[in-house]
This record gives sequence, structure tokens and C-alpha cells, in this order.
Amino acid sequence: MNKNRLFHIKDGKVNTDKKYVLYWMQQSQRVHYNHALNHAIHTANTYQLPLVCFFGLDDTYKDANERSYAFMLEGLKEVKQTLESLGITFVLKFGKPYEVIKKYIKDAQALVMDRGYLKHQRAWRKDLFHQIKDNEDLEIDMIDTDLVVPVCVASTKAEYGAYTIRPKIKKLYHSFRDFHKLNIIKNKTKINIDSDNDLNDIDALLNKLDIDHAVPKSSYYQGGYKAASQLFSTFISDKSDYYPMSSDPSTNFTSLMSMYLHFGQISSLELLERLYLALEQGQIKGESFDQYIEQLLIRRELAFNYVFYTNGYDEFETMSENWAYQTMNAHEFDHKAYLYDLNTYETFDTHDIYFNAAMKQMVLTGYMHNYMRMYWAKKIIEWSPSFKKAYETIIYLNNKYFIDGRDPNSYAGVAWCFGKHDRAWTEREIFGKLRYMNAKGLERKFDINAYVKAMNDL
Repeated sequence: MNKNRLFHIKDGKVNTDKKYVLYWMQQSQRVHYNHALNHAIHTANTYQLPLVCFFGLDDTYKDANERSYAFMLEGLKEVKQTLESLGITFVLKFGKPYEVIKKYIKDAQALVMDRGYLKHQRAWRKDLFHQIKDNEDLEIDMIDTDLVVPVCVASTKAEYGAYTIRPKIKKLYHSFRDFHKLNIIKNKTKINIDSDNDLNDIDALLNKLDIDHAVPKSSYYQGGYKAASQLFSTFISDKSDYYPMSSDPSTNFTSLMSMYLHFGQISSLELLERLYLALEQGQIKGESFDQYIEQLLIRRELAFNYVFYTNGYDEFETMSENWAYQTMNAHEFDHKAYLYDLNTYETFDTHDIYFNAAMKQMVLTGYMHNYMRMYWAKKIIEWSPSFKKAYETIIYLNNKYFIDGRDPNSYAGVAWCFGKHDRAWTEREIFGKLRYMNAKGLERKFDINAYVKAMNDL
């Protein structure tokens, strides 16, 4: 592992009464290509102790519902099975993770955490540290494992756009192709810790949770590393030649990795290595390889840079650029031919059949084609009484229905629709200098009626 992934937070003092090393798995919900897990195994072996992997399940997590919890639990079921086959104890507890983990720290010689990037994820780790920092015995490390280039290494500031972060990432990323194999835990002693779960019956577990069940789990997509890995293999073998055409909503040439990356069920570094292997073996064309790398490595890591260095990434007043707010203020009271409410959106009942088809895909499946996400958000801007109301509506629907909602890519993608990481365009009504998208553009570029038919057949 590149040493710059490791953030050594606190030294510890060896105490022979300690029973295990504790790995707090939260952001990176996987075994494969997990630097934090690998470091935790190494630390446990150093102290000749067994390893306990802890996951905290908070059913008060903002905007989460049955759809997102089901997808996550499907992945955790695999994690538990795999870890236990390796001789590592897995424990899942209900409650706020940074609170319920504390009772397990008293018997831990060391604590290893994966890195969180959103405000609340960082606050969890900070709150826990302040409560346990006086524990002289406890060693504490944090590992950045959900990005190819760690967020603090790639840049020390919020980047203006892809063109400013691209040379930095490209200069660094080969030195972070640094995962070779998972360490083997030497002390396989099972630690008897009560767990709040039976992950063998996810439906029963979902019923225990005090969550919103109005948005049911997706019948189209299943969570977990195995599903992600199989989808990516299918992408390389059957779809990658057509990836340059993947922006066409009527096609099915995307890899569908965003939801798995969101929960950390598969590593972006693993996807990168598999792409390189496919390129070497002639399974993917150079053009497809370059375009996918641009999305996986540059655009995704730009989104993480955005949420990490922009404190107000999730607030209308602070999520975009000054020029964007100036043009929005100038056009705040422009006439709108249509104004729609949430119910109209959620029942696919606007005058725009392309928007309705995209909403249907979102509500029923938990996914929407990437190009249609941009069109969808731009239409809500066009049909809302104010830019702020449009932003709040987009975030609400995004977080409610998308499996990959509440994600750095989501926040950056929505902010892009309001000018972030974009440039000023020719001024027009309603949008001002914000980029505009219309139905004629869909009709000119794509077989958009084929997309509508496919969505109507759902």
C-alpha cells in the first residue's frame, strides 16, 4: 500500500489484556481491494491478535429508505460470509456508528477506520476520536481506500473543474495502483460479540428497521460484490466496444457501477486494474478505455474533491460559482410556461414524455441513464418557481429514489446543472448563462422514442 493512503492518527501502548484489533468498516463495504481491511489485518498480525470487523447500521440516516438499505444489506451479507470464512469476526449493530462502536473499543489494541468524504461521515469519525483520544493504549489509523488517488493527495483545495484536476490525477495515479493481495489473518480466534442481525434473512431485518418503506427495494438491481463483479465482466465482454455511444439513453452500454461504488461494494481501483488487463488482452478498445478512465478516475475523483473541500456542497446558496448565482439572480423572475409539483413528477404526469420516461425509470428501478439525469434536472429547473426550489426538489428526488443517491457524484452532478464545474453559455430566458437542454436535442442526437418505449414497458 502506498504510504500516503495511511493517516496515522494516534500511537498506542501495548497492553497484553487487549483482546483484538477493531476495524470500523463504514464507507468501504467490501473485502476485495480494501486497503483499510488489509491494514487492519496487518495490524492484528503485528499484535498477534484476532480481528473484529464492526459495521454500524443507523436507521435514522437522512433520506435512506428500504431501497437503499436492502441494497446495502445484500452487500453486507456477502461481506460477513467472506470475512468469517477468512477467520475474521463480523459484527453489525443498530445505532449511530460512532456511538455504538465505543463499547467495543475498550477491548481493542488498535482501531482502523476507512475514510468518509461527506460532512456527516467526517463528523462521525471526528466525534468518535474526541471521545476516545485519551485512551493511552489505543492506536488509531485511517485509510483512504475508496479513491484511486487519496483525496488529500490529489489536491489540497477545491478544483475548478475537470481540466484542473486531470493533470494532477494523471501524474499521481500509477503510484496508487498499490493493491496486490489480501493479507492472511494469523490469529483466527472467533470473538463472541452479540450482533443485532441475521443477515441470512434480509427481509426480516428490513422489517426491524424504523425506516421509510414507501420506496421498495429494487427488483432490477441486487447489491454486493458478486453482482458488481459480474456486471463489470459483462460490460467488458459485451458492451465496452460500444461505450463511446453510451450517452444514448436508448442503448444499454453503461457499466451500472455507480450504485456499487456508492456503497463501496466494489473498488474503483479494482475496476481500473481490470480495465488495464482488458486493454492488454485486447478485450477493450483504446477509445473505450480512455473514455471510461475519464469517468472513473477524473470525473469521479473531481466529485469527491468537491464535497471534501466545499463545506456547503449540499446547500443551494453555496454549492455553485459566483457567475452562476449572478445569472440565476438576474433570471429569478422570468416567466415559466409550466410549473409542476412533486406529485406531478412522481406520477410521471408532465407534458414532456421524455422527462416522464426518465422519472419512471428512476422511481421503479432506482437508476436513471446518466444523460437523462442531466436532462431531468434541467427540466426541473425550467419548471420550478425559483432556482432554490428546483435545487431542493432535485436533491429530494435524487436521494429518495436513486440507489446511488446521497453520493459525492450526486451532489457534484446536481451542482453541475447549476453551473459548478461548467462554464457560462449564451444567455437565454429562464436559464440565463446556465447550460440549457431541450427535447429537440434528445431527438436530434438519439433514438429517444426507443428509450421511452423501453421505460413504458417497465
